Amino acid sequence: MHKWILTWILPTLLYRSYFYIIFLVGTISLACNDMTPEQMATNVNCSSPERHTRSYDYMEGGDVRVRRLFCRTQWYMRIDKQGKIKGTREANNNYSILEIRTVAVGVVAIKGVESEYFLAMNKSGKLYGKKVCNEDCNFIELIEENHYNTYASAKWTNKGKEMFVTLNRKGVPMKGKKTKKEHKASHFLPFAIS
Repeated sequence: MHKWILTWILPTLLYRSYFYIIFLVGTISLACNDMTPEQMATNVNCSSPERHTRSYDYMEGGDVRVRRLFCRTQWYMRIDKQGKIKGTREANNNYSILEIRTVAVGVVAIKGVESEYFLAMNKSGKLYGKKVCNEDCNFIELIEENHYNTYASAKWTNKGKEMFVTLNRKGVPMKGKKTKKEHKASHFLPFAIS
């Protein structure tokens, strides 16, 4: 009789403890999924080996990068002393030195260092220079799959479609209504000033 009790009760007890362990592990993993990254870092049970983190300070506001924007159509963007936007082939043109200032996460304002005009886009998608920064001067900066940056107006769209900063093959900005993210004219590389 004792043998029968042991063979019947022992597996039942083991199975129950397995269920409790599975339940506890599941509860801990669910609790970890509901936590913010900061909470997870402080929780010993949920922490994973430390990962290398990249700095995205420039996306959070206040950062200023001095760059030349080189378009895939082989033009450097410049903002001249009258506030006109155009392309130049001269790599050392003073009007092509631009400050790219982060104003919000993923949103930038672009200012010509020499001309002191901000790049702006109006409702119809025309690029122009503006002395005082406002919502027309805000652009969504995205790094595309091909490693080029695109700059779309943060304020204006054309029937719900983004309007991009471009320089066509002649170095002239296209109207935003005719632009697409896939166009070569809307792809820029921000080169650091040396």
